Amino acid sequence: MANPALFWLLLCLSGLVASQTCYWPSGEKAAEDWLQCPNSKHCCHETEACLSNGLCFGGKHMTLYRGACTDQSWNTGDCPKVCFEKIASKWANLFRCSSNESIFNCGTQGRNHVCANKLGSYKWVSANVSEAMIMRSSSGSSPSASASACPSDTSAKDSAAKDSSPRDIGVGLGVGLGVPFLLAIGGMAWYYTHTRRQIQALQQQLVEQRVIADEKGSRLPGTPGSFPRELENPGPRPPELNPDSRSELPS
Repeated sequence: MANPALFWLLLCLSGLVASQTCYWPSGEKAAEDWLQCPNSKHCCHETEACLSNGLCFGGKHMTLYRGACTDQSWNTGDCPKVCFEKIASKWANLFRCSSNESIFNCGTQGRNHVCANKLGSYKWVSANVSEAMIMRSSSGSSPSASASACPSDTSAKDSAAKDSSPRDIGVGLGVGLGVPFLLAIGGMAWYYTHTRRQIQALQQQLVEQRVIADEKGSRLPGTPGSFPRELENPGPRPPELNPDSRSELPS
């Protein structure tokens, strides 16, 4: 049974937003499951977290990324100017590729591709979660007023994210992650269970393959589980002496 306290915590920190069109840096329209974050123009994927610096965080894959923006021209400072020039037609993932914990690279696929492509580097500073789980409002109205009774972050975005040099995009996953931390715990629990089942299935498959191979294959003499063979016939044995034949000694 679900924990009621966790349910109300998620509801408290979730943003129910009106449906508004989001755009990629190229001006292309994003899919309908990209939603505007409350009190901001940047957009994140539905059910994922909005950060106060204009970025997004996906708890399922534990990934930080730059989403879309409601300003089609992307001229406003509210649009996240992160990885928007070389990755203009979709979202951009951010991964740490070096030993420097403050520098992150952007890309469109997994960590290995991001670090190899080196499409851009960005400096990491602290930020808070503005909405832990962005949700679409069924009525299409303004963000739900029920969330106003819960504490929320009102910090401004870092202005250093507007220049073209390595930017202070701010994020600080260790500070103020709130519900994304809970989502991360849930994601890790799911991943552990899923991986454990895969390992068990693989082990069972290997056992079955070994049994089939043992039944169909032939074993070499002396291998475990094989029966010893009889010694081969070394050849004809010398004839035995006849006890009835005698010969007298010469006198």
